Amino acid sequence: MDTIHYFANSRDEQDYVSHSEIDNDYFLQLKAEQALVEAMNWHGGKIAKYRFEVNVLPKSSKLGINNGRIWKLRIWEGEKGMAKGSVANYDREWQLSPSKELEPHVRRILKLYN
Repeated sequence: MDTIHYFANSRDEQDYVSHSEIDNDYFLQLKAEQALVEAMNWHGGKIAKYRFEVNVLPKSSKLGINNGRIWKLRIWEGEKGMAKGSVANYDREWQLSPSKELEPHVRRILKLYN
């Protein structure tokens, strides 16, 4: 079974930092963006070959998946990127439903964040 790797936000520092010397202003900007993302309840991670982002409400809602806390979920094939590789998208309703192959991964994400 694949492991879910999740981060406090949708992007880890390595996504931003491709060189070894970091400009201090850039580093402060990165930390401020991470704090904002966390405050807005965005989380993300990786499961199998997929990346995902979720927005989690403080408590269950009729807007959430199965009346749960997740009211936004996007899953995409990591190598293709979010724009070209989207395989599931929920934004208060399913805009792109997950395939049968993806359903076990969606259940694991729901279990983790609900």
